[in-house]
Order: sequence, then C-alpha cells, then structure tokens
Amino acid sequence: MSKFVKVKFFAVFAAVFAMLAFSGHDADASSKKVYVTNAGNNTVSAIDTSNNKVVMTVRVGVWPAGIAIDRDSGRAYVANSSKGDSTVSVIDLKSNSELAKVKVGTAPMNAAVDALTKRAFVTNTEDPAQTVSVIDLAKNTVKGTFKVGAGPFDVGIVGNKLFVSNVGENTVAVVDITPGKILKVAEKIKVGALPVNMDVDTAAKRVYVANHGDNAVTVIDASNNKVIATVKVGTKPWDLALDAANGKLYVTNRFGDSVSVIDTASNKVVDTIKVGKEPIGIAVDSAGGKLYVVNHADVSLSVIDTASNKITATVKLSPSTDSNYAGSPWSVAVF
Repeated sequence: MSKFVKVKFFAVFAAVFAMLAFSGHDADASSKKVYVTNAGNNTVSAIDTSNNKVVMTVRVGVWPAGIAIDRDSGRAYVANSSKGDSTVSVIDLKSNSELAKVKVGTAPMNAAVDALTKRAFVTNTEDPAQTVSVIDLAKNTVKGTFKVGAGPFDVGIVGNKLFVSNVGENTVAVVDITPGKILKVAEKIKVGALPVNMDVDTAAKRVYVANHGDNAVTVIDASNNKVIATVKVGTKPWDLALDAANGKLYVTNRFGDSVSVIDTASNKVVDTIKVGKEPIGIAVDSAGGKLYVVNHADVSLSVIDTASNKITATVKLSPSTDSNYAGSPWSVAVF
C-alpha cells in the first residue's frame, strides 16, 4: 500500500470512527427515562426506555405520590404525601440524587411546574386550610400558600391560569398566576363527583378532569372556564395523559383494569386497552409512540404501543418493603 493510500485510508477510518462515536454519544444523551414513584417503599424507580429495565432507584420521602418534571433544569419534584412527612423531594435527574426536601402543607398529592416564573404549585390535599403551596424553584423554599377549596388534589397550568381540582367539593378552582398578582381563586367550575387528577392542553386551551366518583372525564375550555363536554369512561377513572400531537387522551380506569382512549376532536372513546390490576398513574411519550401505565395492585408498569394500543412489555417493580400495603407504584413521568 502506498504512503498516499495509507494516509487516505486512516483519514477515512478516523472520520468514520468519529462519526460513530458522536452518533453513539447522541443516542446516550437523547435516551429517555421513565420515572415511577413507589408509594409503598418510599422510592422513585428510573427505567431505561430502550430496554425497559430499572437502572436506578432514588430514596425520597414517605408515600411519594405525584411527580412533576422541570424540563429546563432536569429536576423532578415528588410530593411525599404522608401526613407525617408532607414534603416535596427535589431530584436532580442527571445524577439521580435528592437535592432538597421542601416542607409544604399537609399531605401533598401533586405538583405543577411553571417554567417561565420558576415556581412550582403543590396541592396540600389534607390541609385543613385547603391550600396550595408555592415553591421558589431557584431557592427550593416555599414562597407562600393560598386557599383553593376542599381537598385540593391535582393542578395544571394553561397560560397565566392555574387550575386546581378540589376532590372534597367537586369543583375546579381557577387562579390568576400572573407574576405580581395576589394569588386567590377567581372562579370555581362545577365538575363531576370526586375530581382527582387532571391534564391540560396548553395550545388548544383545554383542561381534562378525571371524575373518580361518576366514571367520567370533564372537558373545560380554559379560555372562558366553561365545561364543554363530559365523556363517559371506565370504572373509577384516576389519571390522564394527553397526546396532543396525535389528538388522543388516555385515561386509567382504576377499578376497570383498563385505559380508555379518547379522541380529543370528537370527545368520544374510540378504544379500551386492558392492562394490569388497578392502573392509576399514566404518561405518554408522543415522539416515541409509547404509553406508560402504572398498575398499582400488580406492582408493575405496562408499556403500550400507541399505534396499535397493544402492550409490548411489562416491567415488574419492587414490592412494598416499608409498608404492609400491597400496592406500591403510584405516578409516572417520562423525561
């Protein structure tokens, strides 16, 4: 081989090697994780979506329930819902370590992150004062609380409006969260029985509420705070996940062992997917075409292909070790 050919060969090899190395690095950097709060054993499991394996377990507070992710900072906020704990764990998702515990109101259930104003809003479900706590994300401290209604359960943000489901009075409270405004309820929207979890479509200005007590989902127009539809689903709906890009809303039916698929254009159920026992938490990866469902009583996670609505994998999670309660996993998020 001539000197010129050798030089050219090694130059091409080096270029190809560099491209492969760069491509591999990108694949690692862009790989997603599914995060599941394990209420029964006070941990959060991190699952690699490429192989559906648990790759990390993070210790948090007592009875972790809802989880919200700030995608700008790569941090997760986990509501530790035990009355004796009543904190929010702040987790760095790069190092999978707990950075702080923020004391909030009694029995926090869920949180929503407002990335623009660097605040998190946390529902204090068993607080006698019926409050939502406001966390300063830069300092990990509570800036204050405000009253919303009986049994505040879940929270969602559309523009400058905060929507809070009040499970104790069958309403959704609306709060103007424009910076500088005094935080107080501007209006309450009557919904179905036992409104628990919610999801929001920020672009279409829609709020979706799971009414656990009457097997229905309420659809609210966030621009005028009016109920525009009520959709009958399965038995005891619990949580919702919106796939806005594909016009689908997925609803877990806790005591129906199923997920209802709603077409958001028509507000009609178009399919029902059988999953494990007592499905509660749910999250969708629109780009990846996957739906993740937490089966509370099965202590597992169902992975569903959204194109076919078929289960493609089941991930077994650690059963409860710190509690005699059989169910363990509660909520799920993708990042």
